Amino acid sequence: MRPWQLLLLVLFTLVLAISIGWQPFWVLTYALLGAFVLSLVWLSLSVRGITFSRSALGGRAQVGERIEESLSLENHSVIPKLWIQVSDGSTLPGHHAGYVSSVGPHQRIAWRAKTVCRRRGRFTLGPVIATTGDPLGLFRRELVLAPEHQLLVLPPTLPLSQFELVPGLMPGRGRGSQRSLQTTTNVVTVRNYVSGDALTRIHWPSTARLGQFMVKEFDLDPTIDVVILLDLDRESQAGEGDSSTEEYGVTIAASIAAYLLRQQELSVGLHVSGTGDTGLALDRGERQLDRVLELLAIAHSTRRESLAEALAMQETRLARNTVLIVITPSTELDWPTSLHHLQRRGVRPLTILIDPQSFDERLGTNGRTHDLLVAAGVPVIPVRRGDPLVHVLEQGPA
Repeated sequence: MRPWQLLLLVLFTLVLAISIGWQPFWVLTYALLGAFVLSLVWLSLSVRGITFSRSALGGRAQVGERIEESLSLENHSVIPKLWIQVSDGSTLPGHHAGYVSSVGPHQRIAWRAKTVCRRRGRFTLGPVIATTGDPLGLFRRELVLAPEHQLLVLPPTLPLSQFELVPGLMPGRGRGSQRSLQTTTNVVTVRNYVSGDALTRIHWPSTARLGQFMVKEFDLDPTIDVVILLDLDRESQAGEGDSSTEEYGVTIAASIAAYLLRQQELSVGLHVSGTGDTGLALDRGERQLDRVLELLAIAHSTRRESLAEALAMQETRLARNTVLIVITPSTELDWPTSLHHLQRRGVRPLTILIDPQSFDERLGTNGRTHDLLVAAGVPVIPVRRGDPLVHVLEQGPA
């Protein structure tokens, strides 16, 4: 019954009691009015003395990772909470942290919420709202127990043991044939100190062992730069959910970036077309990998941007001998020409070509695009729906 319905009933019985003068109508009127007042008092007391706590989760997780929350609700009052419903407004798919129970005086209840992150993106956990009311169910009141906070779910990374950037090119650090006048990360030998050498280049263990000043000599750092171009042009995507060219492309880009940054220690840049993001400049290390995964976590195809346009934007940004990895499901025939122009300028392209027809039979295949790339001498790694991606990527160009 609604409060206004009870008030109408009180008014009705009061009119009958006055007009007829029958005693039971007066008793009923007083009883209904007392129930109304009692419900109001109970409601005001029922929200007092409630405290809520939840374990602090980090702001990031990864697809496939299980997050676990510990939640507790405690009643510090002597007034029991006959019923209380805890609702969690989280947007993370599959995350249910709600609870319904009664809480006695000075009682504490605790529960856990376990969720496997199955979708990348930015989600909210909370707000947590408690709903309670009076025993008659006339009134309800909501109380915000905890505000919302953000959770960023990163895309998965495949455990690649090898990935050949360009056939015949061995990426990574090595010894060059020329000595560097600047300090680099490659210390190859020591020599006698000569006038003018910086004191910071002195190799103190060798100096102590030989009894004379010895300085370090450095090699040029021969590492190469890699730029990953992920094509999320809205018109080129196929499939839905996890079984889509978009998710395949994001997973491949994240896996290659993780391998190159962690195992090869290369400088890696990222550009995602069709999203409006500016991308990431070249950098290396775990911080760059964090930035790459964060950008890919929220990357979704939202607009039309052809791959040819994206390649034209990269033309002035790519230095000679830079490896450009293009990940695309595009069936258009103009962008292989743009890629060939970059190749003639000294850029080393590698294309990971995702077949859209394997995700949606109604679409055409990119076999003609594949032939144009092969004819231009561009290495191509074909990917189809259901392929074991680790094996395909480690195998390299067909």
